[in-house]
Amino acid sequence: MTTRFVTRAIVIAGAVVGGQLACASPGIPPGGPVDTVAPKVLRIVPDSDKTGITPPEVLFVFDEVVNERPASAPSLDALFLVSPRDGTPNVSWHRKEISVRPHRGWKPNTTYTVTMLPGISDLRGNVRNTGAVTVFSTGPAIATARLAGTAFNWVVGTTAPRAFIEARPSTDSNTVYVTVADSTGTFLMRYMNPGTYRVRGIIDENSNRALDPREAWDTVTVALTDSAHVEIYAFPHDSVGARLSSVALRDSVTLELIFDHGINVNQQLTPQSVSIKTPDSAAVPVVSVTRSAVVLDTTGPPRARPSRGIPSTSLLVRLGIQITQSTTLHIRTIDIKGLDGVGFTSDRVLTVAPPKPPAPPPSPATGKSSPIPPAGGVPAPQPPPPPPPPPSPPDK
Repeated sequence: MTTRFVTRAIVIAGAVVGGQLACASPGIPPGGPVDTVAPKVLRIVPDSDKTGITPPEVLFVFDEVVNERPASAPSLDALFLVSPRDGTPNVSWHRKEISVRPHRGWKPNTTYTVTMLPGISDLRGNVRNTGAVTVFSTGPAIATARLAGTAFNWVVGTTAPRAFIEARPSTDSNTVYVTVADSTGTFLMRYMNPGTYRVRGIIDENSNRALDPREAWDTVTVALTDSAHVEIYAFPHDSVGARLSSVALRDSVTLELIFDHGINVNQQLTPQSVSIKTPDSAAVPVVSVTRSAVVLDTTGPPRARPSRGIPSTSLLVRLGIQITQSTTLHIRTIDIKGLDGVGFTSDRVLTVAPPKPPAPPPSPATGKSSPIPPAGGVPAPQPPPPPPPPPSPPDK
């Protein structure tokens, strides 16, 4: 009896301890309503519009634990901007708090804008679709100049959502104001000092806040007093001009020359810009050379349209003769300039063939193709049917 009693006591005690341990588990208890709300910002320290302060860090305080590995960005520090910028900001995760400070510390007499971008999430994957901002100055006053603008993907002719924008004062190479365009390509830099700025916009495809090879970008210079507005036309820069990549025959007298990137919108094109010869070196007369029309996508919500012309990537060449059969041509494009203004001469030997005429529509009665009516839409008269065969002689 004593052994059985002791054994039973041990089992009961183990069950009680196990139940207590289960209740003390740090995990999310089961049951209850499902959390579908993104983290809320309770406060930011320091508050906006403070002057004459040098905080150890800027602290974003949330109402719940936030995820230190956001799914919408390569890292947590990619969701925070410190402007002016001195490198990648130092961002630290503390469960319900995130601290931010500049890479090399706060500068004296400087107005700072610390921005949390949309993308912060909680442990359940609920993502904030709005950001938060605080502004303060390490000096006696907050700067008031502002720079607004729109970033465009120039070659495509659309706005550049989430483009990375930098503004460098001409008198201080160590100061870089930064911001990120919104989903419509629009951006706003506030709390800047007056002066002349060189503004650069980057279509930051990998969100690393830097210019990488083949990424589209461009710069514009602006004199900022109280406020200014700029348009940035980003495109992939190339030290070589536009190169001929392929040729298509639009019709019997029109060639379309397709290039590997945009053609300079300011270049004057003439028949001398293109030389065409047959295999026996006979010159094919060129009547005109024009840019192909660029058709913009007008579907979707209204967006800003660039005030500058959109560069074409092809030329239409009208010939002085007709091409009625498959023909090999030696085509040379002479000093065709890319968007950087650099010229390039290309040579291609290509065979072009006229497109096949469309098949006539089937006849409703027979299902067979009907003859194509002549110009004017009036069908050609049909030949009379053959006469019937003569009657057979009677049997004898």
